[in-house]
Amino acid sequence: MIEDIEINFQKGLTVITGETGAGKSILLGALSLILGNRADRSMFKDQTKKCIIEGLFSINGYQLESFFEDHDLDFENETVIRREINAQGKSRIFINDTPASLESIKQLGDSLLDVHSQNQSLKINDFDFQLDLIDSMSNSLADLVAYQKEYELYKALHSEYEQTLIKLKEDQKEEDYLKFQLDELENLKLKEDEEQELEEEYNLLSNGEVLIQQVQEANNLLSESEINVRSLLNQVRQNLSQISNINPTFKELHDRLQSNIIDLEDINIELERFSSDFEFSPERLQYIDNRLSEIHRIKKKHFVSEANELIKIQGDLALKLNQITNSDEYLKSLKAALDEKHKSALQLAESLSSKRKKSISSIQKNIDDTLKFLEIPNARFIIDHQKNENIGLYGIDHFDFLFSANKGLEPVKIAKAASGGEVSRLVLAIKNLIANHKKLPTILFDEIDTGVSGEIANKMGDLLKQMGQNRQVISITHLPQIAAKGENHLYVYKEDKANKTISNLKKLTNTERVEELAKMLSGKTITEASLNNAKELILNS
Repeated sequence: MIEDIEINFQKGLTVITGETGAGKSILLGALSLILGNRADRSMFKDQTKKCIIEGLFSINGYQLESFFEDHDLDFENETVIRREINAQGKSRIFINDTPASLESIKQLGDSLLDVHSQNQSLKINDFDFQLDLIDSMSNSLADLVAYQKEYELYKALHSEYEQTLIKLKEDQKEEDYLKFQLDELENLKLKEDEEQELEEEYNLLSNGEVLIQQVQEANNLLSESEINVRSLLNQVRQNLSQISNINPTFKELHDRLQSNIIDLEDINIELERFSSDFEFSPERLQYIDNRLSEIHRIKKKHFVSEANELIKIQGDLALKLNQITNSDEYLKSLKAALDEKHKSALQLAESLSSKRKKSISSIQKNIDDTLKFLEIPNARFIIDHQKNENIGLYGIDHFDFLFSANKGLEPVKIAKAASGGEVSRLVLAIKNLIANHKKLPTILFDEIDTGVSGEIANKMGDLLKQMGQNRQVISITHLPQIAAKGENHLYVYKEDKANKTISNLKKLTNTERVEELAKMLSGKTITEASLNNAKELILNS
């Protein structure tokens, strides 16, 4: 509905009025996008075009220099935040024309603008909302950050301790079996390459009878029989020697034969040595057979094909058992560190709790006084403070906001005791308290006046105007009593343009303002009485 709009918010209280559906909520949505809220493409009228939202903020005097330094951004007294969302829904963010992250504009936005939307009144029952009030008023935000850093370290240690404990218990369950496996391998006393050597020896011994028979027969053929190979070859050598000087070929043949005869002599010697050295032992053969069977059994048990792999497994088992033994000691040292970290986190939590507790009475009194001003004369606002047994992300404190609007009724949780109008006034009282304590440049209220009218609305308007003395306060309202309090009055309206309806906004002149208030009082038909009433509202504001 909005094509192109520019709004210049002034100092003090600015009120925004307009007919239902004119686009006030869209303006609020645009501000929320600048603050880093998630983009909802359904908000965009033409989803084929890029949407640009840009805000100019005067930030001088709000101690934001460190934020810009931490995020490597240029600090400017007049800072521009721009968010661009393309047709595909992807967004880019810029702070003073420098690309920035969504998280960074959320952080910066928290220091620039507080937006109270219509559904945020329900958040008064949320722990986060309640804690923000207490920590703001007790000046505990820095203490909370310091505590949370210590708490995160504690949580990390606690997680490591729990994981180590679980692993140790699992390891201890299989420790006996691991010891059994290691003992079995240590008792095996396996040596490097032993299996291969034993298999070679087993092959010799198991074929001993055949070996001896064949070696002896070979020796006989080589040298011991009456007609043997060596003697025959020597005779051939002599024949060739006698004719070697006739032709070089015979000389070559003689030399080659001589070399072969030498090789045969060496072979003959080795065969004779084997015959004399070889001793067949059935006992040794049985031992090797048993040894190899045991090695094969343990190999199969550990699913390996090579015996040398068992040596590695033995080393791994010894290392793992040593780690289990050392894990117990490590767990003890980890527990000591965990206890020490818990102690330091608890000390910070106790200090934080003490600061929070000291602020409660002044918070209660301030809100009670404000509620009385807002026409709840018997209001009792109580912050019930309890301590948790265990530390948590926000310390050891638990808070409940209790409320009673009438005499004789004990305060109970707000959700059970307060009407819609009373909740609106409670939220406004809390926002007023926080705004007076924190240096917040701008606060925006979207129909904070829900459920009220008449003099109550008039008092709420007075409070909004008072809040605007030191900051910008923007209030979207349907109530003339509040609209009359505005130092600036913006009007949102719809107009038909080229077969489409466009939302627009303008700043009302004094005359237009009287007419708008008159319509809010009497409806579309403006009467003399409603005009006079409107003038009186403005005069008395």
